[in-house]
Amino acid sequence: MNINIAKTKNYYNAISESDLCDCGYCRCYRLQIKSAYPKVATYLDSLGIDIEKPFETSPLEPDKNGKILYCACQYIVFGTCALEYSHKIDDVTFRVATSHPDTGIKEEHFVIEFFPVELEHR
Repeated sequence: MNINIAKTKNYYNAISESDLCDCGYCRCYRLQIKSAYPKVATYLDSLGIDIEKPFETSPLEPDKNGKILYCACQYIVFGTCALEYSHKIDDVTFRVATSHPDTGIKEEHFVIEFFPVELEHR
């Protein structure tokens, strides 16, 4: 991985609350993710990524116990990364996303994703 941490951090610092998706699933994610997955938050922070500002999340419907499974949580990173990249923190797997919406960014970047994430439906 060759990440431009400063550029990535600046990108996330420029994202305001009004830029983020306001659907219930994304609000739920943003409210809980940092405290529910502190090791993941710390790792992403070391890459310049703000865990509370995802590019894309892929939630499933809440289960009968009121839990939401997010099968992919995606973030934009400036720099390059081999497609073979893989990292694991506890039960959470990180990789380069091969399927995601168009970022609209012309500079060299990639999308990192991690999964699974399980949060309370609130």
